[in-house]
Amino acid sequence: MKSMGLFSRKKREVTDDPSIEGFPTVDLIDLTDGAADIHGDDVAATISPIDEFDQMVDREWERLASPGTWWTGGERVAIAHDARLAAEGRAATGVLPAPLEEATRRIAVHAASIRGTDVARWELEGLDPFSFIELTGIVSRLAAIDVTSFGLGRELRELPEPELFGDPSRTKPEGAVITTGWAPTIGPAGAPSALTAVPPEAEAMFDLHGVLYATIDEMFDLQLVRDGLTRPQIELVAARTSSLNECFY
Repeated sequence: MKSMGLFSRKKREVTDDPSIEGFPTVDLIDLTDGAADIHGDDVAATISPIDEFDQMVDREWERLASPGTWWTGGERVAIAHDARLAAEGRAATGVLPAPLEEATRRIAVHAASIRGTDVARWELEGLDPFSFIELTGIVSRLAAIDVTSFGLGRELRELPEPELFGDPSRTKPEGAVITTGWAPTIGPAGAPSALTAVPPEAEAMFDLHGVLYATIDEMFDLQLVRDGLTRPQIELVAARTSSLNECFY
């Protein structure tokens, strides 16, 4: 693995109490165009929710196995594997470097306990903030898919075989800096902008969001009815789920 090449020991100051004033102003249109095309009205009318979910997992598995922005395909699948082990209460493989292994486990099963001091410590131990964002995207999407699969009464899909060739692009978008959060974002930190410093991860997040919850356009439709549920019913389920998952957002 080439993980150690991604590590940086640059120090920075971090606050444990970032302000969330000034909701993210970053333009998310470019990040959601792909997901919006996939979940358009014409398509949604001809695809069942189960088929739509399966197709989304196909897309996610292809992303997972491919080189990302900061991790190789092999590293991305290894992160997903350790995240599943953590969710099952099992020991990690020992393949990942120590700070990456700890961060993976914390995001997978104790995300609500993570603080700015943890992110800063992992950086000092070698986990680059941008690679941390990609890590967060991988683990959080896997958790969403696995929990949904469990709710559907399905066995978890076997993780994909990683692509053996290809290197991460390691590109940083202009304007991605630490503002009101613990890691870089484009614009003020918040739920919609959490992964914007690694654009492919933000695009993937909105892909899942559109299938498992609602597209960005649908979020502005207070009269939305989806799969027989009205918008108030959808929000009630979402709020209860967030509470049970200790979501502090």
